[in-house]
Amino acid sequence: MPSCRRALALAAAALALAGAAGGPGAAAAGAQQTRPNIVFVMTDDQTPASVDYQRNVRLLRDQGASFDHTVATFPLCCPSRATYYSGQYSHNHGVLHNAGPFGGYTRFDNSNTLPMWLRAAGYRTMHVGRYLNGYGVQNAVLTEIPPGWDDWISGLGEQSSIFNYGAWLTNENGEIFSRPGPDHPGEYQTDFYGRRAAELVDAHAPSDQPFFLSLTFPAPHLGAPRDPDDPGLIGTPSPAPRHRDMFSALALPRPPNFDAADVALKPRIVADRPRMSPDLIAAVQENYQQELEALQSVDDAVGGLIEALRRQGEFDQTLFVYTSDNGFFHGEHRIASEKVLPYDAAARIPLIVRGPGVPRGLRLDNLVANIDWAPTLVDVADARAGRLMDGRSLFDVIDDPRRERGREIVLENGVGANGVPRYRALRNQRYLWIQHTRSGEYELYDHVADPYELDNLADVEAYAPVRTAMARRLRSLQRCHGPRRCTASRPRLRLGVRAAPPRTAVQRRRAERVRALGEGRCVVDDVRLSLAGDDLAAVVRAVYFRGGRRLRATRRTPFAVRVPAARLGRARTHPLRVRVTTFDGRSATYDRVARRCARR
Repeated sequence: MPSCRRALALAAAALALAGAAGGPGAAAAGAQQTRPNIVFVMTDDQTPASVDYQRNVRLLRDQGASFDHTVATFPLCCPSRATYYSGQYSHNHGVLHNAGPFGGYTRFDNSNTLPMWLRAAGYRTMHVGRYLNGYGVQNAVLTEIPPGWDDWISGLGEQSSIFNYGAWLTNENGEIFSRPGPDHPGEYQTDFYGRRAAELVDAHAPSDQPFFLSLTFPAPHLGAPRDPDDPGLIGTPSPAPRHRDMFSALALPRPPNFDAADVALKPRIVADRPRMSPDLIAAVQENYQQELEALQSVDDAVGGLIEALRRQGEFDQTLFVYTSDNGFFHGEHRIASEKVLPYDAAARIPLIVRGPGVPRGLRLDNLVANIDWAPTLVDVADARAGRLMDGRSLFDVIDDPRRERGREIVLENGVGANGVPRYRALRNQRYLWIQHTRSGEYELYDHVADPYELDNLADVEAYAPVRTAMARRLRSLQRCHGPRRCTASRPRLRLGVRAAPPRTAVQRRRAERVRALGEGRCVVDDVRLSLAGDDLAAVVRAVYFRGGRRLRATRRTPFAVRVPAARLGRARTHPLRVRVTTFDGRSATYDRVARRCARR
């Protein structure tokens, strides 16, 4: 849906919700603005499973859509956050590390970013939390504020400040403060950011100007202060005192790939690791528990925002997005406490969208990525992006969850960040293909048969066609730019619809009458559905639908099926769709509308 139509549709949905909710505040807010507010909340190093321990975030999930197959295209803080502000892969925005010379604040072009586009579209733009790594260190002027922001409350300085939950520095609209301040002594960092975000909502809503609030927490990233009983082998976050030891009795999940017994077929960066010692496992468990405890303050902040939005009559007029910059390892593949590597533990992230135009309780398995965040917000705001983005609006999926594009996502680590050698990877709904560019090692995983990525199939002869196909497409996609080129994995196919050969005398007479009347492009009885196109040889299964109702499925080339007229119904038009699966893991749908002949 074009952006302008999207904004109008969301405005109508917001007005309907406001009317249903009732109350003078809701009615006033609905009358004052036509586009939804946007609240975008990002955490640091959060896994999808941890959302189950956040009551307020679960509320957003239950009332909205959860994208359960979301990946970070570069599973590391600064590159992922630069993707948020640009809608681009790292190979296009140029941030390839957390620090210089290939990463950090000054590596990113801050002169052409998401807040500038939304501000130009009429939004009030508000930032609260951490920005890019190196902000307050790499910039020459400490009070510098990146362009595009109307309100700026940001942590700054070295890692020791950004990730110190008890004492930190902030730049607040050009003034530098040491926090916590005397007006809130002992305030916990996450509580500070949550409080300031809610205050901004109270100050600027309701209004005839919609707002964009970007709330980016350091939690649950490891940080200070450390407690005497914290493990020495790995770092942990520091939860708020009220949440300390809240999950001390919770067992560490141990999936089949936890401290994997056999990593011989993994690349050396993994295969050279020894089995985890009992002390290291205990440290991982402590980190896991403290991360969940640190996320309770994030959940409290989300709850405070929800209360502020409701207080101002704006909750149902606000698009709420909740996500993380990357995931995190907790012992999977013998990796105790890291990210960056392209396995699911680090690459999979939570993504929840709640608000106007989003159905309640929608659980989606469509493959999406962090490159889709900015296009979604630009779409909702009816804004114009200042650079060519690589992703697509999430509303393309929300509006039609059964539609598949045959999409594949590139994962990248272009210069070897955090000690992980360079790699490029390609993933689709089924397979993950990884090329370690420096060592020449390869990996291939079947996420359907092997969701824990235990069996490297790269050297298995039966999977040679998959390996060859994915390696070829990775070569074409690893430098892609723009949504058209970055989604070029869609198989080249088309859905064929024609009248099936008549089987009875009545059907033959009707077919002759249709030809005589010159209605050869319509269907009067049974239809034959089929596939054609350059990539037909790649197809292994086709499922045909009319509307949302399944008609027939086949695994036999040329994937042609006969559908009786009775199954199509008596409507004047028939919206037909085929969902195709290819041998190399892609899934795509193709649509066509067939016209029913007039009975004569």
